[in-house]
Amino acid sequence: MLLEMNRPELLVPIQNWKTLNYIENLPDAIYFGIDKYNMRLKAKNFKRSDIYNITEYCHVQEPKIKAYLCTNIIIYNSELDDLEKLIGEAKDANIDAIIAHDIAAISLAKKYNIPFHVSTQANISNIQSALFYENLGAKRIVLARELSLIQIKEIKSQLSTTEIECFIHGSMCTAISGRCYLSATICESEEYSANRGLCIQPCRREWKMIDDENHEIIYNGELFLNAKDLCMVEYIPALITSGIDAFKIEGRMKDPLYVKTITQCYKEAITSYFNGTYDRNKINYLLQKLSRVYNRGFHTGFYFNKPTIEDIQLKNRGNISPFKKHYIGKVVNCDKENKIFHVLLENMNISLNVGDELIIIGDHTFSTEIIKKMKVNDIEIETIKRENKEDSPKIEIIFKNSVNIDDRVYILSNL
Repeated sequence: MLLEMNRPELLVPIQNWKTLNYIENLPDAIYFGIDKYNMRLKAKNFKRSDIYNITEYCHVQEPKIKAYLCTNIIIYNSELDDLEKLIGEAKDANIDAIIAHDIAAISLAKKYNIPFHVSTQANISNIQSALFYENLGAKRIVLARELSLIQIKEIKSQLSTTEIECFIHGSMCTAISGRCYLSATICESEEYSANRGLCIQPCRREWKMIDDENHEIIYNGELFLNAKDLCMVEYIPALITSGIDAFKIEGRMKDPLYVKTITQCYKEAITSYFNGTYDRNKINYLLQKLSRVYNRGFHTGFYFNKPTIEDIQLKNRGNISPFKKHYIGKVVNCDKENKIFHVLLENMNISLNVGDELIIIGDHTFSTEIIKKMKVNDIEIETIKRENKEDSPKIEIIFKNSVNIDDRVYILSNL
């Protein structure tokens, strides 16, 4: 068994309380945003008033989870006073660090003596840039995604005190990260710049090329800007031995099941490396599990080679996983004390079977369950399907987690 003194921090994206509660104590650290100043403004972000409760929740976990607040967009003059107020509130809430890009946010972090991590938006790609931020007092720098593993090692070897953090899984920009203005151009507004957190992701679309005389260049309709997702679970030993201090998962727009599944896979990969069980069978198992949640196909980014056309998802704009959630009905009765719930079956196209995996989603609920036993009218059954519009069976199911009336119930399946 290897000594774990060089075990990297596993840093996980959190959108809201649903995700934070659902992942439990799996990560070493989380990063999150509020409704301002972060790169995922379209996410269902936490409220500003939640910051204290987030840090309190994280810090009482065993082991303690660190909490990092994203303040990583470009900042304008009109926002400086409010940003300072926010950073002061984060200080009072005992935030572990802020993630910043703009020098204004960094200066305010230094003013309030809060550790700061320099965002990947700063595109730190060389030793001199890294040393500049180290001399500025950065606790950590998030290196540009466009670096090779060799370049990452070179930068790490020159740093004395500053940690390095690298993305290991999730969506990738076709353009240099955070430096694309296609969204802002299309929307005719700087607010939709990739640097302001409201990118509409036009790179995921199918594009045509037409000249000023209306001549169209004919091509085969492939999505030539649509990058596949980064996936480095096969290369955990190389990442750990390179000296990377923190492994970062992208995905603050993703649902709780995605975040938990990805976190579980990488935590298991890291643990298996240190206990000597990381092998081809483990890798294949983890890849299969990762492929069950949202993905555009996988590649290794810039770690080993510059991406080619093989690393573009040409055929599908969104999720290519065969596993999707399909609506089946809603919770209509709850015996929370005994964890017995009744689900009204509304979908006429799907059979429900013992052993199926369910996802329950409500305004304040996100839960997953495996059906162990089902009853209809006190009769135990193995399978059921709604036969007609007049037939509305109520299925009794025992859930391990508490849910609420009117929560929506989905089956996760490769139908």
